Amino acid sequence: MVWKNFSKSNRFSCHNDGVMRGLIAALGLLSCSLCCHAIYPDRPVELILPFPATESTDISGIPRISKLVRIMQNMSTPSLTDTMVQQLQQTLSAALGQPVNVLRRVRGKTNAGTRYVAQASADGYTLLFADNPTITVFPAINPSPQFDTVRDLVPVGMFARMPIAVISLADSQRETLPEIIARARRLPGSINYASAGDGSTSHLTGELFKAMSGAQIVHVNYNGSLPAMNAVVTGQVELGFVPLPAVLPYAGGGKVRIIAIASAARHAALPDVPTMAESGVAGFDASGWFGVFAPARTPSTIVSLLNYDINRALGEDLLQRTLIGQGLLPAPGSSEDFRAQVEADRDRWTQVLKTVAFKR
Repeated sequence: MVWKNFSKSNRFSCHNDGVMRGLIAALGLLSCSLCCHAIYPDRPVELILPFPATESTDISGIPRISKLVRIMQNMSTPSLTDTMVQQLQQTLSAALGQPVNVLRRVRGKTNAGTRYVAQASADGYTLLFADNPTITVFPAINPSPQFDTVRDLVPVGMFARMPIAVISLADSQRETLPEIIARARRLPGSINYASAGDGSTSHLTGELFKAMSGAQIVHVNYNGSLPAMNAVVTGQVELGFVPLPAVLPYAGGGKVRIIAIASAARHAALPDVPTMAESGVAGFDASGWFGVFAPARTPSTIVSLLNYDINRALGEDLLQRTLIGQGLLPAPGSSEDFRAQVEADRDRWTQVLKTVAFKR
């Protein structure tokens, strides 16, 4: 009846009739697109892991891979990174109703796995589980990057944050962080600090601490968190900037003292340890993170679906307790929030990298 009345009133010219036909065609295409996305996924999803079985480079450094090392890795217990991926794998598989196959692609400081996803089809069937250095640091120090992590990847959802702990030998002087800063200003270069490796979040956190506090401390590079912790415990260096998951197992042994946490808030596993901001370095927050990415131009409906499933999992008490017990923090949020974090970290660490000299 409506169409009949419009026809009788002769309100539409031939031009308007063409517009209407175009609108109907567009609605048809939109309906088809929504229908196609509604059945996602209809086959297994690949989750690419660019880290070795010994952890991410942010925690355990960069191993020298050999046949023997590969055999030992396959026989060893799952690392923290592998454990997180297994949790994510189970969550997404149950939510999507399809297998989520984890494929490890390790080479070149995670560049191989990241490039693989950046160049994959933007259909939601190839995802990347990455950390902060992979997305915001390593591309900046790569002399000839073959991809742009901000341009070629879309953030889907953050999974967990990883605070950095400032540690010292338990038997050393019981100085607070403000006292250490005052001494480092008074005696420039007299304090060394260990990190988990050049370009790691712990290294850049130490450099950001120097810039924001005025403490003139000297970086000593170690290949991984365990060597960095051993350097503190044996007195080779006075301070360590080390990921909290690597510190927690030693926190109760009486060998390591945790001076401060470099995150915005105190950690539930260490409620008595102050943050950097509480210790006099206002506004300091330099946590690492882990999250999921997809190829750029992946349909927003698929990104939103995956983000919803990740956030729903992070809302479960068991997963929250597990992550906190490992020294991590659940990090639910929108894909837009994650994108803002990635861009902010890239800008911040790029500025810090300009002041840092190390072997690239």
